[in-house]
Amino acid sequence: MRTHIKVVGLVNLLYSAIGLLAAAGVLLGGIFGSLATLNPIVLLVGTVTSALIAVVIGAMSVFGLVAGFALLNHQQWARYVILVVSAFRLFRWPWGTLFGGYSIWVLTHDETRRLFDGGL
Repeated sequence: MRTHIKVVGLVNLLYSAIGLLAAAGVLLGGIFGSLATLNPIVLLVGTVTSALIAVVIGAMSVFGLVAGFALLNHQQWARYVILVVSAFRLFRWPWGTLFGGYSIWVLTHDETRRLFDGGL
């Protein structure tokens, strides 16, 4: 199970780094797309909407990034954070579902629980 935990940590690091890039892309795309319309109402609504979406994606990615590093160091709290982040990632078809399901399977396994509780 130690190898699976390392894989989950690394996958969360990579997936979260890509999520941060996606958040920046959503923010910049929304702002510049709204600017291209030359309509002040569309500019306001598009900018606010893209900012909110970017904050949600960015927050999930930051939690996944920090917890991924902590999971590689076998921090107990990181297991719970990754479980929550993975539950939300299940809705991001297809890769989020795959990675989220794998992470949940690994982190809820009995051997993993014992490892994080200090039993192994």
